[in-house]
Amino acid sequence: MHFVIFAKDRPDALNRRLDVIDLHRAYLGEAPARHGVRVLLSGPLTRDDGETMRGSFFLLDAPDRASIEALIEGDPLKAANVWETVDVSAVHVRQNNMTGS
Repeated sequence: MHFVIFAKDRPDALNRRLDVIDLHRAYLGEAPARHGVRVLLSGPLTRDDGETMRGSFFLLDAPDRASIEALIEGDPLKAANVWETVDVSAVHVRQNNMTGS
């Protein structure tokens, strides 16, 4: 089953995000498999400048919502109180035109 996560950062969170970004990336390198989750697509949401991070986006393959929630709970960005909101939704992918996937 596919899920999308759209997590918006708190307005004052950029420095906290930068402080833990390496921990977050390392976590995403090992934790999804532990939870039975496969990361299909992920990356930071940015301002229109394409550089300034303001959130997180994930497209995941997982057996259920509980697996996704467990993954989120262990993320260093959550522990650092970076995210203001985290929206999780199941999604039915009808079209995929990503290159190199």
